[in-house]
Amino acid sequence: MRNWSEGLKVYIDTGLGNVNRLVSFTETLVVARDAYPDCGDYRPEARLPVGFRELDEQQLEKYTAPLEELTIGNELDFIAVFRPDLETDNESDFSPFFSLSPVVELPPSVDEENRPSITVDPESGLRMGMHLDTWDELDLAARWKSRNRIVVNKGPASRDVYVVPIPIEEMAGCLASTDRIHPCEIADRYLAANPNVPCLRIRQSTDVAYVCCTERLVHDACKGQNGTMTESRHYLGHFVKN
Repeated sequence: MRNWSEGLKVYIDTGLGNVNRLVSFTETLVVARDAYPDCGDYRPEARLPVGFRELDEQQLEKYTAPLEELTIGNELDFIAVFRPDLETDNESDFSPFFSLSPVVELPPSVDEENRPSITVDPESGLRMGMHLDTWDELDLAARWKSRNRIVVNKGPASRDVYVVPIPIEEMAGCLASTDRIHPCEIADRYLAANPNVPCLRIRQSTDVAYVCCTERLVHDACKGQNGTMTESRHYLGHFVKN
């Protein structure tokens, strides 16, 4: 089986500052309802990362790289953090990225609550914890064709983005009998069986964007400590770097 996560990195615009202030690391996922009993509105399967620390030198090399090093060879397996050109009149101009398919703008989201994480399941009303997106509803074998997503933090507070740097295809390869299981359930099963999986926390300041294939990488987000709310704008497309 292909090692999907080989070379998967967070590519960071060097103008955003010191990498160790932007990205931190943990290998501890906990059951959200157990860790945050006062926030009982989580799915029973929901897990969240705790215990973040600075990346050591080996982890810096393994998980991060300057944005200018992102090439076409990494286009399936990457996360990028950058400051888009917000002076343009076209809010879908995300230079240095462009989309190979029409860009779809999703409704903006606002988080005003002091909660351990942000994402809520619109059907159940429960918080998701670490999860996969399902905009394109592709099966496991076709997930590499999914659109990726750009999220722009419009502030005024910062956000923290959580990402497990192991694509869902690799998670499935570590489990038995996944042929007829939805990829979201595969992710839940993998995290339950591997509570010491690596997880990255990426600080997303105001007017900073990230691009990531959230249909292949387990993720969530949390409002930063400063300010009372964050507004995020979300765009789907097949984004690649210029």
